[in-house]
Amino acid sequence: MAASRTVLTTTSEPTSINITQENTTLDRILECAVVLNWKDLTRADEETSIQVEYRTAASHLLNYVKFWSSTERGHWRLICEYWMQSSGARQSGVTFHDGVFSTDLAWMLDAIMQHQAAFPPLPSDFPDGLIQLSRPGESFIGPAQKDMTRALDRIARS
Repeated sequence: MAASRTVLTTTSEPTSINITQENTTLDRILECAVVLNWKDLTRADEETSIQVEYRTAASHLLNYVKFWSSTERGHWRLICEYWMQSSGARQSGVTFHDGVFSTDLAWMLDAIMQHQAAFPPLPSDFPDGLIQLSRPGESFIGPAQKDMTRALDRIARS
């Protein structure tokens, strides 16, 4: 079984790590995408956690990203996925599930997934990744917006 890594993100206090334009990781930019689209992915009246699961291909680029939502401990539902390649069972690109939809998340995911080379490569010894987030506080919105804007600017220049 391949090794995996998990990035646990608590969203009660902002991170003290200064993410710069040059070192924004795919983990961080996927976290930003969730934070910036939280209202589209969740209901305000429910305490929700979101889990971002990904797998890298042999090229060390992401093969897919899946977004899971949970309002009850241990019960996760698929709300969004992005696949780089299509197959008989699925199409490439973004697909939303369970009545969830976000135009902005779809746009961000397409930019991120199609321009993965703009980010530092993921470690080759961890093909599977998992990012877990709880409801972001207001103090997370500004840094997430700043990091996403920098990343999208870098993509536009590449």
